[in-house]
Amino acid sequence: MSFKRNLSLGASGADVIAVKERLLELGCYTATITSLKRDTFGKDTRRAVLAFQAAKGLMQDGIVGRNTYSALFPEEARTASSSSGESGIPDWIPGSAAERIWESLAGETEIRKSIVLDALAFAVHPDLPGEYPRSLYIRGGNLYNADLKPNVISIARIARGAARQPEYYDGGRREMMENAVRANPAITGADCSGGIVGLLRHAKAVSSGFDCSADGFVASGNGTHIQHPVLRPGDFLHRSGHIGLYAGGGYAVEWMGGAYGCQLTELEKRRGWNYVTKRLSSFGGWKDFLRPAYYEE
Repeated sequence: MSFKRNLSLGASGADVIAVKERLLELGCYTATITSLKRDTFGKDTRRAVLAFQAAKGLMQDGIVGRNTYSALFPEEARTASSSSGESGIPDWIPGSAAERIWESLAGETEIRKSIVLDALAFAVHPDLPGEYPRSLYIRGGNLYNADLKPNVISIARIARGAARQPEYYDGGRREMMENAVRANPAITGADCSGGIVGLLRHAKAVSSGFDCSADGFVASGNGTHIQHPVLRPGDFLHRSGHIGLYAGGGYAVEWMGGAYGCQLTELEKRRGWNYVTKRLSSFGGWKDFLRPAYYEE
């Protein structure tokens, strides 16, 4: 059996049974497994997956994606990797979204493709959000620093931000961010424009000291306003005070806000998973579409 899909709470099937049996074999259940012969991914299995991910140093989201599956079944992973190519799209992006994005990236320039894949590494899909974001929304933060290293967030950094701008950390947001850091000490952070700035820096499309605000990207003249139908992966999406990256296939990557972190959202239906309220929230649509002049075309 090979990896075919992400497995999370509520999933069922033969692949769920295989995962449960392997987790039991590895001693990841803290108590007797509930109904091993049932093919349902229950809360006890989610706890076992979290324990396995923690032991292996994997992102602890309770989801059996490609990375977790490969760690559970290393022999199968080696066989699969030798016989098939990888798109580079993270395994936590649902199959339908991943397929549409990958189709859009086909034939694109290398710099556009690399920027989109870089962005996807930090994004969660609101339908499969995990326990915490993969990258936090940190006001004034750039995703990659001037030395091109990821902007790793610490609890001390959150405390400094909360003291300086408490309005971005209230209502449970600070507590959620601190817990996210505890769960993943390598977690990064940025605000909406800092995400774009960091991606451009990392791709060496701009200098390592480059910086710009969300509205500044539009006002700078370093791009052309375009219409929605001609969007290409790597183009920018804008509304007043906010900016995102078009990933292709009708999806965008955006650092949405303190309660949301970085998410993969649908272009026509912007929804984000609120990690404080544990609910989906809806947002207004994009107003501007910009083709940046930073890429070598």
